[in-house]
Amino acid sequence: MGTGSAVDEGGRKFQELKSALLAEITEGEYDEGTLLPPQRELATQYNVSRDTVQRVLMVLAEEGWIDSRQGRGSVVLRTQTVRSSARENATVRRVTLGPLIAAAFRAPDVSLDAFTLTSEVLYTHVRVQEELIRAREIRPATITVRMLVPDDDQPMPFPYAPGARHDDRPQRHLRGIRKYHTENLVRRLAELERDTPGLTATVEIRRVPFVPYSKLYIFNGAEVVTGPYVPSERPITLDDGTTLDVVDVMGFDSTLTHCAKDSDPDSQDSLIVSSWQRWFDSTWRLLAT
Repeated sequence: MGTGSAVDEGGRKFQELKSALLAEITEGEYDEGTLLPPQRELATQYNVSRDTVQRVLMVLAEEGWIDSRQGRGSVVLRTQTVRSSARENATVRRVTLGPLIAAAFRAPDVSLDAFTLTSEVLYTHVRVQEELIRAREIRPATITVRMLVPDDDQPMPFPYAPGARHDDRPQRHLRGIRKYHTENLVRRLAELERDTPGLTATVEIRRVPFVPYSKLYIFNGAEVVTGPYVPSERPITLDDGTTLDVVDVMGFDSTLTHCAKDSDPDSQDSLIVSSWQRWFDSTWRLLAT
């Protein structure tokens, strides 16, 4: 899941660097088996310390994105691929999440509905689109983000330390990650609206009394990406630098699937999108607070 949400400058720089590298990895900027730039180069490029770079790489390795070894560099192990059944290609094809979100932001009126544990991946990709808007490469008129997340008081079955379920540090760690990314998503889009004439950008976050078994994204009411969270055992690094072995769920370890509405409202893909949109709207209205 990443590190917690320290509010000092070091914590912010850590999270921003992690988001930047995660975006490049999940969008396929680095293919599987390729090396990330050297630590010194990353520190210069992102104006952070070598210590921050090392901590980010350690967490990306813990999460299974890279294999980082002294003297060898950091090798990308995987990207976040999505299986798509888009009708323009009769065969199932692989895409990545970044281009799907990028395509959604090229509409004049952008809507993103999401049900997620932490919003880290959504925040990562929205940041990329924010930068394109600021560079005037894309110009949506409205951006509307609705996000469902578990209530902080909702008992969570994960993450937990085997043999020490009473230890609440993994749960606090998860809540810290969610708090950081949701608050910064709200802040960045508010600043984007303030700085961009003619743009209306809104983010609303509601909490639900249950835990998502999968992540869900709905783009412009026309496309759905979803995939289950997969439990696994892995180490995490807490805010104080302590490494703890936990059972956690990994969104990247699942097979994400993508489908889009087509010209036939009764086609399988059109019905899937409509069904998920109906579920989201009903949950938003009746169960979320």
